[in-house]
Amino acid sequence: MIFVTVGTQRFPFDRLFKKLDELVEQNVIRDSIVAQVGYTQYTPKHFRSFPFISAEEMEKYIQESDLIITHSGTSSIIKCLKYGKKVVVVPRLAKYKEHVDDHQLEIAQLFAAKNFIEPVYHIEELGEKIEKAKVGHYASYNFDNSRLLQSISNYLDELNKDLK
Repeated sequence: MIFVTVGTQRFPFDRLFKKLDELVEQNVIRDSIVAQVGYTQYTPKHFRSFPFISAEEMEKYIQESDLIITHSGTSSIIKCLKYGKKVVVVPRLAKYKEHVDDHQLEIAQLFAAKNFIEPVYHIEELGEKIEKAKVGHYASYNFDNSRLLQSISNYLDELNKDLK
């Protein structure tokens, strides 16, 4: 199963779902697809979709999926990597009014540079990138938060010094 999630951004992402429908119709994608479409105005014809789901349902679909397609939201990407899933990332672009700027393109480039994800910079490549991701080998994301914890500890130590 392919799970698609585009988060809760208040922007449509019709371009992605139209392309997925096209790929299913052309038999390029044969997997079942379940999609969380958010504020997308296009209604997929060839797979199950819903605007939003609970955090628990999201976790369930991520765990059950073989592959995940997501926008380039860091939270969405990291959640998928946490479960060791293969992730295809399609950044939202400002020129299509999918976001206010192109920071999602920059996020995708950063994750791709470290070989964590399969990026899709041109929607025409989506089918090819899905197939590539299925057989590809990606780096494991390190969830080591020791630097963050050390930074918080240092900050608290400084606060305590000031209080004495």
